[in-house]
Amino acid sequence: MIQISYISTATKPMSQEDLEQILRSSRENNARLGITGMLLYGNNTFIQILEGEEQAVHELIARIKKDPRHTDFQVLKKKTVDRREYADWSMGFKRVSGEEFQAVKGLENLVEKDFNTTFLGSHESIVDSLMEHFRKDRLKKIGQEELSLDQEDRLIQVLHQTIRAAVKVLAVLMVFTILWGVVDVVYLIYQKLILPSFTTFTIRDIVTTFGAFLAVLIAIEIFINITLYIRKDVIHIKMVVATALMAIARKVIIFDFKEITPPYIFATAAVVLALGITYWLIERRFTWGEPDNL
Repeated sequence: MIQISYISTATKPMSQEDLEQILRSSRENNARLGITGMLLYGNNTFIQILEGEEQAVHELIARIKKDPRHTDFQVLKKKTVDRREYADWSMGFKRVSGEEFQAVKGLENLVEKDFNTTFLGSHESIVDSLMEHFRKDRLKKIGQEELSLDQEDRLIQVLHQTIRAAVKVLAVLMVFTILWGVVDVVYLIYQKLILPSFTTFTIRDIVTTFGAFLAVLIAIEIFINITLYIRKDVIHIKMVVATALMAIARKVIIFDFKEITPPYIFATAAVVLALGITYWLIERRFTWGEPDNL
């Protein structure tokens, strides 16, 4: 995998509508190509980082160069990376202004007029500081840096590395759990379909079988959550909520309404509704590019 950063100058001032159009097309194309990154815009200037498979990134860069909406295209840095730094963004975005530079350590004297291709092209360290600042700032806002390795404190780094090792052990154990669950599903089907007469296969048996299938699917979702953390160093909140929805759905499917009470059913419905609303809100707000960032 490679990571490429570049700067360019917009051929005209970008309106909110212009930026939204760029983001929509970028996120759609990048998701399809497996490319992630972040875009900054300010003072009629773009800074963008793209990361992904080398061929895909180079092909995208070639198309971006031909885009008539900008000029003065300059590649600042190209490097090989072992893991993505912007893994959760098909295209993160931030519209920056002079006031925000004051919050970046070491760049307190940077003013908005310095945000241009001429100045930034000769000060790559400033670009690195800006991108890193806004990347970490965004992670903190969405609450996903709890276990990040991007820590200055050496002790915290060691502790987080220990947790990562433990997570890898959990991933291996989860694979065994999934395989065991598959064996259990096969045995359950054997019991229900092969041993007895087919005519004795009831609705209750079908529900029990579905419940076993869903239990395996939930285990797979948990495994995906674990491996996502290993690859990205973040807890993917959206995936966790989706897994919880699947788990509660399994519970609903295997309900025995002859034994449970109405309050239990209403409480379960409330949980489903709350998780559904949470997932919808995360879907809307998880990525950048909302009106308040444009």
